[in-house]
Amino acid sequence: MAGYSWQQFYYKSTDYKYRLDNNAALSEKAPAGELFLVSFFGRVNYSYDDRYMITATLRRDGTSRFSNNKWGLFPSVALGWNIGNEAFLKDNDVLTTLKMRASWGQTGQQGVGDYYGTLATYYTNLLGSWYQFGGQMINPITALGYNADLKWETTTTWNVGFDFGFLNDRITAGIDAYWRETTDLLNHIPVPALGNLTNYLDSNIGSLVNKGIEFDINAIAIDSKDWTWQIGGNVAWNNTKITKLTASPDDLTGIETGGISGGVGNNIQMHQVGFPPNAYYVYEQVYDADGRPIEGEYVDRNGNGKIDAGDKYFYHKPAADVTLGVNTTLSYKNWTLAASGHGSIGNWVYNNVASDGEMLADLWTNNFTSNRLQSSLYSNFGQACYLSDYYVRDGSFFKIDNITLGYTFPNLFKSRKLERSLGLNIYATVQNVATFTRYDGLDPEVFEGIDNNLYPRPRTYILGLKFNF
Repeated sequence: MAGYSWQQFYYKSTDYKYRLDNNAALSEKAPAGELFLVSFFGRVNYSYDDRYMITATLRRDGTSRFSNNKWGLFPSVALGWNIGNEAFLKDNDVLTTLKMRASWGQTGQQGVGDYYGTLATYYTNLLGSWYQFGGQMINPITALGYNADLKWETTTTWNVGFDFGFLNDRITAGIDAYWRETTDLLNHIPVPALGNLTNYLDSNIGSLVNKGIEFDINAIAIDSKDWTWQIGGNVAWNNTKITKLTASPDDLTGIETGGISGGVGNNIQMHQVGFPPNAYYVYEQVYDADGRPIEGEYVDRNGNGKIDAGDKYFYHKPAADVTLGVNTTLSYKNWTLAASGHGSIGNWVYNNVASDGEMLADLWTNNFTSNRLQSSLYSNFGQACYLSDYYVRDGSFFKIDNITLGYTFPNLFKSRKLERSLGLNIYATVQNVATFTRYDGLDPEVFEGIDNNLYPRPRTYILGLKFNF
């Protein structure tokens, strides 16, 4: 197979500013942008005797976003061995399927910053910076910072896996182990003074390693005339660590991230070499004899006799160590009951709703009372303690996502003339059924781990009819 793709992305907006008293135009801007992505790709498959398989692919991708390094080359190769078709396993009644897979491949990423971050661009200044020269008003322009050497981010993945089938494939399972390294990581980093025309710049500066194991299993537990029961599940373990982050050879300086609601410029997370992305970077809370947090009291971790920025430490991460999912379908004659769920273990959440809503000092302001969380009676914080690890909570959970009960009328109406029959399926579904967790916030499933503006996930009830002609 060989192919070619061409994509164009275009945007345009208009901004007018004028005086209300005389409608005099103050400024008019019509920023626009255009991005092109072009790709050549090919794939070759070869199979011998349904036992040995090989797939090779090659992509060459180009983007107008980059200036000096527009093109990237990304190969991959995958090998397969159908061991079950070998002579020594062909007549095995217990192990009916056994396959081995191995692959290596590279993919590219170019989505960072704006469309022209690698080109010399200029900004037309606003009215207040105009100056008069020779009887004319001159509108100056300002050169913007850019990085002409920006290039494709590259992710290299190694994978090995096995597929199993037992008892004529009534039980099937698969296990995969992978190691993935991302290099030339696109990052927005500070620039040394006089190093460029900006304080921050997009650069290919970082790298991280991601590794894990995934396992899934499906089984037909019951298969009789009236009863059928299928169950399945999957579990995955994943670990990610940053291996390079900045241009500094020692990589001692981390990059703050994870802005929170409350305070000015507070960040609760940090990217740092040797730790997972978005790890929480906080003070270690001190507790009293009853286990309650003491306001403003933190552990002096660096031992200098005072609490300062050097006492912060890395405390857990938003990404789960283990994720899992389950599903089952039970059928009795024309009745069907199906359910599914998913969960995670080891994901931690910063409860920004609590950290921003427990300050008792704000209970009475401007002769009005303010809403406070009931949990404020336990923490008893008069002032905000945004950077305390007290608000980093265990977000492990299990959710029942979906339960469906249905009944099927296979031959509700028959037409001999048309030689057809009408089937009808009536079903009732509940979505977002229940959540089991120790997290005390609204929902432990929070993107990037900061719970401050989560729209509640609704529980949905559905009644439906499905006709089959």
